[in-house]
Amino acid sequence: MPQFQVGEVPSGFTFTENETFIDYKNALLLAVPKANQAGAWGDLWLSLGSGWADAKLRVSYYTDAGWSAYTTWDVKHDGPRVWNQLPATTLKIAIGRQKRDAADAADDVPVGWLLEYSDM
Repeated sequence: MPQFQVGEVPSGFTFTENETFIDYKNALLLAVPKANQAGAWGDLWLSLGSGWADAKLRVSYYTDAGWSAYTTWDVKHDGPRVWNQLPATTLKIAIGRQKRDAADAADDVPVGWLLEYSDM
């Protein structure tokens, strides 16, 4: 049976428009069980969705090999949620808002996250 958890990305920017780190106080860190563990969990998927305005987020995950490079996720309010399957050894996920440009002040656009473990 699939398992899932939902929540919201905190308000406030973690990265500038040039992908420079600002501060982690507004970032989100999710600690997750490893996917594809015998008899326990299936594949691990992360989804993000926004409403009322577009949002840009940077996502990194921690596996047995260490932290991945950050990837940019453009989350459109008038489009479907965006998603990606994460590696089987993922243990943590870091998510932070990034400014779309230097004038971007919309750091509180509602953005929800969904973690889903599919059937094995």
